[in-house]
This record gives sequence, structure tokens and C-alpha cells, in this order.
Amino acid sequence: MLMNRRSFLAGASGATLATLLAGCQRSSAANLRLAMVVNSVPAQLLKAFQQLPERGSRVAVTPQESLLGLYGLLQDWHGKGNESAPMADWVSLADYWLAPAIRQELVQPIEVAAISRWEDLDRIWPELVRRDRSGIPSPEGSIWAVPYRWSHLVVLYDPARLPRQSTQLKTWADLLRPELTRRLVLPDHPRLVLGLAQKALGASANSADPAAVSDLDTFLANLHQQVRTYDSDYYLESLIVGDATAVVGWSDDVLPLLRQYRHLAVAVPPEGTLLSAQLWVRPQAVPKAASIATDWLNFCLGDDFATQLAIFGHTASPLLWGSDPQQRPEPLQTPPEIVLTPAIADQSEFLLPLNAEAEDRYSCLWKSLRA
Repeated sequence: MLMNRRSFLAGASGATLATLLAGCQRSSAANLRLAMVVNSVPAQLLKAFQQLPERGSRVAVTPQESLLGLYGLLQDWHGKGNESAPMADWVSLADYWLAPAIRQELVQPIEVAAISRWEDLDRIWPELVRRDRSGIPSPEGSIWAVPYRWSHLVVLYDPARLPRQSTQLKTWADLLRPELTRRLVLPDHPRLVLGLAQKALGASANSADPAAVSDLDTFLANLHQQVRTYDSDYYLESLIVGDATAVVGWSDDVLPLLRQYRHLAVAVPPEGTLLSAQLWVRPQAVPKAASIATDWLNFCLGDDFATQLAIFGHTASPLLWGSDPQQRPEPLQTPPEIVLTPAIADQSEFLLPLNAEAEDRYSCLWKSLRA
């Protein structure tokens, strides 16, 4: 039976949230409640927060298998609450889901004055989470979330299945090579696929009118011929069992796999890639944040958290954005091909919300491609 991506990675790492947090999750007197996708904060870090002196922290976690599950919790708590599962102080949400959460009034603005490291963050982070009431980034908007981890889209492949004279994939255009015909797995996500295609052609992944991007239709048609399947859940296993030669996925999913399967190779296209961040948001119905809730945000933006997140979570803290790769924790430096260098970071983008007209254009283009 096929494993989904998170089960596969949990098995590879040999540790699960349920095992490490059994006592924590049973606590009936928690003074901090978190809702998150399983392992988005490594269990070791949750335990470290509880053990900080003079805190007396007791953390309860509501784990979900997907971002959709977390969004469902926000909707439940906004509409009628859920007496059997008390509301979380903080819910982990991907940046892509922030705009609809704001528009549907599922979350509330966050006061960041008490967050000690907020001013240390690169400006990319306040710009990402400062939104107007429609969820659109705006300099005059409020802060709606606090980022705590980020990753980037990469190409993972098996060099042994490529021709001997050319065993490397480097750019997005390399996905069109003939030896990848029906041997490529792409995310089952329209904005990611259409976005990487636009990056390949030197355009923004947030173009208001993708049809105006020169040669995009041709590139997408050729790319579709390469695809074995569009899959966001089992794509890593497809590569391991030999059903695919290359897959496109997130760096924090790929990095632990590279530790185990050392014959695999990875690339971050130099023309720029797509970014994803995990954010803490506060449900609309939760009262003003208590001191322990603010302590948690400060903990997540600390140097120790950044180091341990790299070791146990295989991903980067916002504090590391723009830093010299050689100054990052060692787990994020190897293999060097997976590192998002400052030069590539400058060309990379988060997927930002689009207006209704632009969303329709993307939807029509995606349906046409898949048809």
C-alpha cells in the first residue's frame, strides 16, 4: 500500500510526534495550545520550550495531517466553536492560505511589539504577512501572522537514470529533456506548476495575466508531455521505487531523503524558485494573547530554535533568510546543491494572492493543461 509523504518521512527519520509528545498531548491543564500539521514543529523543540526555566509551560498540540484540516479547524472555531477540542492559541498555516483566512475573518491581527526579534527579520517577512482586510499585501495593512519556518521548491532526481554524458539537471528548462518523457512528477497544484513554468521563462510566478508571458503555452504543453503524474502526496515514493526519474518538491521534504538515499541528486534552478512559509496565526475568537502565547512566538524566533529546527526539522528559520550559507547550521549546508543562495533567493518568490480576474485566468489555463 502506498504511503503518503508525511508517513514516509516519519518512517525514514525514525521518530514521530506521537511518540515524543505522548505526555504533552495528554495534558489536561495546558496553558498553551497549538494546532499544526504533524511534525511542522519537531517534538524536541516543543519539549525544549516546556523545559525552559521559570515558564511552567504545558503545551497541548492538536495535530492535523494536512493544511486543509487546519483550515477546517479555523472555520469550525469561527462558526460555532468546538467544545471537544478547545481552540488553539496559535494555528500553523502556510502563507498561501493566509489571504482566504483573512477574507473569511478566521484570524485576527497580531501585535508584534512584544516580539523581541521582530525587527531583526529581513523585510521580506513583514512584507509577506502585512495584509489589508482582503488579504492582499499592503504597506498600510496589519500584521496577520508570524513566520517560523520556510522552504523552497527543488528538483530531486536519480542521475543513474539519465544518459551518461549528461547526468545533471540544473534548470527548470531541463525538465523538458527527452529522457524525462513520462518520467516526471510535478505537484498537483496549479499555481506551483504554472509558477515554475513562468520562472523558467524569466517571468514572475505572480503575473496577473499568464497568457501574456511569451511562449508560456508552448512551454506548458511540452512540460505536460513529460509528466507521469501530478502528485503532492506520494511524489517522493515515486522516485524511490523507480516510477519516476525526477520529481519537484519542497526542500524540507527532500533533505532527509537525501541523507538516506545518497545516490539521489538535487538542484535549485538558478533562474529562481518558489517559496513557502509556515506561519502562526491566531483564531478570530481567541481572546488577546496571554504572556505564554507571546513567549512561544519569541521562542520560535530565537537562535536556539533556528539551530534545532535545522537539525530536527531539516528546514530554515526566518532568521536565516539572506544569511551566508556557510553561517547556517550544518544540516542546511549539505548537499550544497540544495542551498538557496542569496543570488537565487533574490530571483525567488512566494505565491501571492491574485484578484478574481487573474484567478480565473490561472484556473482556465490549468484546466486546459490537464485536459
